Amino acid sequence: MNYLALSAFAFFLSLVPFSVAISTSIYRCIVLKEALKIAFTFAVFQAGMTALGWIIGFAVKGFFFSMAIPVAVLIIFLIGARLFFDSVRFVREQRIMAVENRKILLGFALVTSINSTLLGMGLGIIYKEILALIGFVFAMVFVMTILGILAGKRGMMTLGRTMESLGGIGLLVISVIIILQYLKIL
Repeated sequence: MNYLALSAFAFFLSLVPFSVAISTSIYRCIVLKEALKIAFTFAVFQAGMTALGWIIGFAVKGFFFSMAIPVAVLIIFLIGARLFFDSVRFVREQRIMAVENRKILLGFALVTSINSTLLGMGLGIIYKEILALIGFVFAMVFVMTILGILAGKRGMMTLGRTMESLGGIGLLVISVIIILQYLKIL
């Protein structure tokens, strides 16, 4: 298993919660207890939804036979494109959540983890191991959410949008690299 690739996937997935954490902490003073609650909630949802997607992808990969890799790459490519276009499309107000309201926090965690489910499907087609992937996703999302809150407290609003765009571009690049390896060009 390629741990560098798994850590790259986890990093790029963590950039959406990072962006939301920046936006939220700019407009409201978030204390350490709240920051840990936000980071833990996002990490659990991102890791759990990635695991769910992986299970689905692993279960259906036999249906694709020799087309499994191209299908997985297509899923990863589309998620990268969606992340990139969402980073450009959404305005600041659409990234702010009321962290004191548990239902809103859970809703934001669920919405931001939908991409993780789809990416997990693509990875379930490619990779057989899930525990390392889930561990990477949980740890990276937790750390990046905390860093996003700290960056937001320093007023770094444009960093969130930039990092989310980077996440989309990163997934696009990874999908191109995987397909080039599949075609034995790289």
